[in-house]
Amino acid sequence: MTKSFRIALVTAFPPGQNSLNEYGLHLAKGLADRTDVSEVVIIADQLDADLPELDLGPKIRVERVWRFNRVSSALRILRALRRAAPDGVLWNLQTATFGDKELPAALGLLAPAAARVLGLSSGIIAHNLISGIDLENTQLKGQRIRQTLVRAGGAVVTRAMLSASYMTVTLRGYLEQLSQSYPKANVHLVPHGTFDTEVRPSRPLSERPRRIVTMGKFGTYKRLETLLTAFDTLRENPDFADFELVIGGQDHPSTPGYLADLAKERANDKAVIFHGYIAEEEIPDFFENARLSVFDYNATTGSSGVLHQTASYGAVPVFPRIGDFVDVCRDEGLSGAHYGVMNAAEMAEAMTRMLSDHDEAQAIADNNRLASQDMPFSEVVRFHVERLTQKPLKIPETKTVNA
Repeated sequence: MTKSFRIALVTAFPPGQNSLNEYGLHLAKGLADRTDVSEVVIIADQLDADLPELDLGPKIRVERVWRFNRVSSALRILRALRRAAPDGVLWNLQTATFGDKELPAALGLLAPAAARVLGLSSGIIAHNLISGIDLENTQLKGQRIRQTLVRAGGAVVTRAMLSASYMTVTLRGYLEQLSQSYPKANVHLVPHGTFDTEVRPSRPLSERPRRIVTMGKFGTYKRLETLLTAFDTLRENPDFADFELVIGGQDHPSTPGYLADLAKERANDKAVIFHGYIAEEEIPDFFENARLSVFDYNATTGSSGVLHQTASYGAVPVFPRIGDFVDVCRDEGLSGAHYGVMNAAEMAEAMTRMLSDHDEAQAIADNNRLASQDMPFSEVVRFHVERLTQKPLKIPETKTVNA
């Protein structure tokens, strides 16, 4: 008889809206789908409003014990884990999971190492690394001393995280960097994975609304000024004058009011729609009803979940040819149209080309859709369950091509 395991998952979780909440939801569902997992205990972030929990079935139990930017989060998580006494703990993390202030962020990221000391098998999904982020393009822009302190603290935190049972990264560049700096570290490359395992018909671009979308938490390195300027340029062409731009998402926590200010500036432009937060169940329609998905980034901080959603649902991505976008394309076989960072003219040219050359655009969309299916989410979940429960490991090789 197959042994059944209880797995704890430390993550931001819907209906909360903190970063990686959707990824946490899919991890929870994937874990619960396995016959060798009897219960999934979600150690989640506390909600700012009185919202009902999602109905995810009897195998998933949510405990909301920690709060963004609270220094007590790590201790509260460890107490919850001791009460739950799971067979293994999976941590769904990025550098700002527990806060955008240095102390709560660092203390939260030290919790997996403490859990290992408590005797709990702990695996970390690291969506990014401090060493891989250009801090000059974050809220630390121009703060050289603070950047130096963050870099130093980041090295300490990274070393501590590597003392967990194991750690996975989503980009080959991160794996190479960690393997070089910490040759004995137990680090693995496990790609982001494709959320939607349901077989969905592929809708040709020519049959979609004349719509361009973008999605994210805006105001820091994810901006909208270049995109709005490029969109104005695009509409000067009579062939594209009737296109609309739908902006999905919300302010980054460190830039409150950013979207509201832009919405006021565009109040008389009916073709620019500020949709607000995109709930998990709205994501397929959001991308399947768009021809292009544009990324107005001046830096990157890890493998982009939005890029994977764009690929899965067949919109054509338009992104700057920088950092982690290049790495994801190389590692996972994705492609798209490129432009120079913060160059509105080049962005407009890239959008025009993708909207004009229907054959090229459809080829990119079809290729990305197929490439995104190379790593179904069930494979990602299988890797972690096997590692947490000490079963033999095997994970498919990741396809690597030039971006």
